[in-house]
Amino acid sequence: MSLSGGDWMCNACQHINFKKRDACQNCGYPKIGGPDPETYRYNWTETLAGDWYCSGINCGAHNYASRTSCYRCGALKNGYSCGFGGNMEPPGWKTGDWICSRYGCGVHNYASRTECFKCKTPKSNSD
Repeated sequence: MSLSGGDWMCNACQHINFKKRDACQNCGYPKIGGPDPETYRYNWTETLAGDWYCSGINCGAHNYASRTSCYRCGALKNGYSCGFGGNMEPPGWKTGDWICSRYGCGVHNYASRTECFKCKTPKSNSD
């Protein structure tokens, strides 16, 4: 997605916002200034007791306490292994598909893409 006419990307969650917004529509992080974006997302008041953040590579998704694996990437709550295990691929994936390496993005991209379809981060050589 390309930014146009003053649209901006949130420093905390990488959500694309319209120019008119003074704070992120997704997480409330201010357009200008604000606390450290690296820790902001972990201080949301919507987090309830027992909720957890995924420790999977480039994920960091907020999960409810009742989940045993990450809703976004499938990593287990304890963070020790991928929820899909071994060389198995998640449903809908094909050989060569990759996960965006930008922190906070982590979306699935098809093998034919050279950059992330969401945030335009180039595919890393390690993928």
